[in-house]
Amino acid sequence: MIFQCAICDDEPTVAHATKSKVDDILSKLDISYRISIYTNSKQLLFEMDGCNQFDLLIIDIEMPEVSGLKIAEIANKYYKNSLVILLTSHLNYAIEGYEMNVFRFIPKEQTDERLERYVVDAVKMITNVLQKSYVVKRHDLVEKVFYNDIFYITKDGKNSILHLGNRDSIRVRKPLAVVLQELNSEEFVYIDRGCIANMSNLHRLHNREWLCENGEMLMMSTAAYSTIKPKLLEFWSKSIVE
Repeated sequence: MIFQCAICDDEPTVAHATKSKVDDILSKLDISYRISIYTNSKQLLFEMDGCNQFDLLIIDIEMPEVSGLKIAEIANKYYKNSLVILLTSHLNYAIEGYEMNVFRFIPKEQTDERLERYVVDAVKMITNVLQKSYVVKRHDLVEKVFYNDIFYITKDGKNSILHLGNRDSIRVRKPLAVVLQELNSEEFVYIDRGCIANMSNLHRLHNREWLCENGEMLMMSTAAYSTIKPKLLEFWSKSIVE
């Protein structure tokens, strides 16, 4: 695996200075990496549209053509495994970034203080995402399913159905409780007696309506809503400035 990092800032001197800092950070880690620099946000979007998958995007929020928040919104919608660090002079953008699952915000005056910690955290998280998987074993199928691909799991008699976003679902002959135990991860929670959902793939929770990133709507039970809401806020808060 090559860790792909993109840095975008409309000021070339800042972009290259950030690249130098990130290069120093990544060179200390036991990984292969590539850093791409962009001083034009439209060019970065062009590269992303061309299916150039970046693991980490470090972006200035305030840019003249396409804002960093817009790029974060696109990354969140189409590139589930990409993490975004936004550099900003105004933390009032944090509320908007919260809705887009922005990984971290860094006030520009604190770049030197926080950049290394957040880049290292990003590498660890990307590595964990790629390592965390559920192995499906059937007489006709053996498949490794990455946690991030599982949107929700429903009960169907003695079976559990793994719903994988825009992919075909997978049926396993195990009860929901067993599947949840095997997953053993805080991101999966019961939202109803017959449904487990992945908080990582939640776009919005309104009243008891659980809207997945792919547009599917699930309904939570009243009992589940009262217990899951604080868990969700804690889970999402990890993406905001510490």
